[in-house]
Amino acid sequence: MLLIEFFDRYYRPLRLRGRSPQTSRLYGCTIRAFARHLGHEPTLDDLADEMSLARFLDERTGTRSPYSAEKERSQLMAMARLANERRMIPALPTCQPVLLPDRVPCAWSAEELRRLFAAAGKAQGFVGVVPAGEWLVALLLAAYETSERIGALLEVAAANYRRPHLHVPGEIRKGGKRSRVYELSPALCDRLDRLAGDGRLFAWPHHPTYLWDRLRRIRIRAGLDGKRLAFQQLRRSSISHVAASGADPVAYAGHAQGATTRRWYVDPRLVPQGPRPADMLPAVVEPPPVERGPSPS
Repeated sequence: MLLIEFFDRYYRPLRLRGRSPQTSRLYGCTIRAFARHLGHEPTLDDLADEMSLARFLDERTGTRSPYSAEKERSQLMAMARLANERRMIPALPTCQPVLLPDRVPCAWSAEELRRLFAAAGKAQGFVGVVPAGEWLVALLLAAYETSERIGALLEVAAANYRRPHLHVPGEIRKGGKRSRVYELSPALCDRLDRLAGDGRLFAWPHHPTYLWDRLRRIRIRAGLDGKRLAFQQLRRSSISHVAASGADPVAYAGHAQGATTRRWYVDPRLVPQGPRPADMLPAVVEPPPVERGPSPS
């Protein structure tokens, strides 16, 4: 049986029922990447072959971030477990997790955010009948004020916005459980009032990848071309600035555990971390002498 057929007939209805369509899309991306590596459509026999999996992940670790490679390993192993439980493959392959380095969360400063929004406002063209600059600023500002994930914002219905509140149902959010209600600023509400209609609040009439391409160009114009995954970067920035204000970033982010917020979202450069190590250690070198210029004649 082809792996994509197994996914459609067994894994998606049994394991992903009620989950966001984005989750199924990401599994599909992993299956297609596995197919490109193998040179043919993967079957359940390929899934059961731990050397095929190991070689695929070794290739992906060399070309993608370790976090992306580990996500793909986790998805393939989840499908393998179900296939093994249903006795569709003889044994569960052994495939060790990818080693994940700890990274310092990186947020945008207030000045960088101002440049991002200014560049977004200058975007040319239209999104449906709405000027692209107005639509993009509204979307980015909604992501910034709520720290909501982009997938949920693109799915939320226009009927779920009632000034000044935006209700994001749990079934379109990550995890598929917890709903959130956000109180929005008057500036954002004024923009959403001009967008709200039937269907989705942020109706995007093009292929989803085109939205990421538009944002990539906006980042370049704003001088932020070194930043990746801009919507996630915006979420980190929002959470970090809330933490810097003294508010609770965990409740704001909607995480079940504070360790997740601090490890992945709070930029320590924006949030006070207590005394610097240099302030607590005894001085061991003399300060350099002050150089003085020639005395005026």
